[in-house]
Amino acid sequence: MSSTFTIDQVEKHNTESDCWIIIDGKVYDVTPFLDDHPGGKKIIVKLAGKDASKQFHQYHNAAQVLRKFGPKLLKGDVAGATSKL
Repeated sequence: MSSTFTIDQVEKHNTESDCWIIIDGKVYDVTPFLDDHPGGKKIIVKLAGKDASKQFHQYHNAAQVLRKFGPKLLKGDVAGATSKL
């Protein structure tokens, strides 16, 4: 069962040791992925606690990346959000 989070809740997870981002209305805990990110962890941490959809789609094949990494990083949905996928 998926959890639902408010924007305020997601915003609290904004550090390198506790890093959540929003992509298309879904909340992802990317903390365990930071060291593996090909572009480096700094860019993700900069977006921690925020909606990173625009930046994510700009640099990634969204469907492919989310299919590969999404299931293990997904925390739930943003309250009131509708997903593009």
